[in-house]
Amino acid sequence: MTVPSPTRRDCLKGLALLGAGSALPSLSAHAADIPDARLLLGGTMASIQGQFGELAAGVISRTLGLDAPLEITPDIGQDGVRAANLFDANSAPDGSTALIAPGSALLASLTGDPRVHYDFTRWTPLLTAHTTTVVIARAELHKTLRSRLKGFFHDHPVRLAVSRPTGTELDALLGLTLLGLRPIPVSGFARTEEALDALANNQVDAVQLLPYTLGVPVEDVLARLPPDTVPIYHTGDLSDTSADSIPNFLEAYQQARHRPPEGALYRAWQAVSASTYTALTVALPMLTPPDLVKSWQKACWDAAVDPTVRHWAEKHHFMLAAGANAAPFLSRATPDIGAILALRRWIAMNTPRWRIGQETRPI
Repeated sequence: MTVPSPTRRDCLKGLALLGAGSALPSLSAHAADIPDARLLLGGTMASIQGQFGELAAGVISRTLGLDAPLEITPDIGQDGVRAANLFDANSAPDGSTALIAPGSALLASLTGDPRVHYDFTRWTPLLTAHTTTVVIARAELHKTLRSRLKGFFHDHPVRLAVSRPTGTELDALLGLTLLGLRPIPVSGFARTEEALDALANNQVDAVQLLPYTLGVPVEDVLARLPPDTVPIYHTGDLSDTSADSIPNFLEAYQQARHRPPEGALYRAWQAVSASTYTALTVALPMLTPPDLVKSWQKACWDAAVDPTVRHWAEKHHFMLAAGANAAPFLSRATPDIGAILALRRWIAMNTPRWRIGQETRPI
């Protein structure tokens, strides 16, 4: 089931998915079936993962029929890698442990981060929360993207604010490269507010926005953009129809190049983008017995429709997909092996250039 923010478009989406929800079995587990159940957080209690876990734990415990409240085990790591490693190494497939991981843990796996010792494609997804990303850049106003590519940016590399080149801003770094621009990652901007200030002060030329980190809707962010900046493209589901004027990446690419994107690096970008707009994923280990998976799916479904959780999701402009409907969202972040190899080769080729502040090159 998808639990939408209360907009016209999202309500229509919710109605369209309502039929899928009727297929979810009405069952619950017993305490004897799932001993000492816990949620392992890929983040602190103050993180998005921790906030969701704290709100959803009571509903999940009741649906699972547990004798004691569901234990929540936070992790000091911020990007979920450490918790995901522990989950894969130490969690038996007995339904006792579910992981709540941020999208950054998926991204770290895709990029070949040496800290990663897990394979998220082996997880059984129970719930996902996804959002919107918007890439904005300096540009001459009232011109098409194709004109901007030929004009303003033609002889000017684009300085892109990033936390680090292979962080969540990899969506924009690779996306702008595919569009034909020449981005230079400018590291050190861990917070969206800092990146926007740098854009306003002409320290960078482009910024990737995750509106939920600012706590305001997309349209409010766009209304406060610095002068002479425009949205280039968005990914994920826009939370409000008033932002419909922002093209998605496919539209921006076709406008710029008059052909659809293709190739292994584009498929890699699709997975990178899906990881970026995935705020969190709740999952069980692979090989968890089907009856326990169904029990957890029902519990996460109940959590997704709980009024308190719904209010929290709406506040952060998240779309929730629970039960069997969570699987397609995780699969979006799972590219074929050719795409993974292309992405890692592209990163390896450009890393020396990024270290000395040179332009990003396509393969």
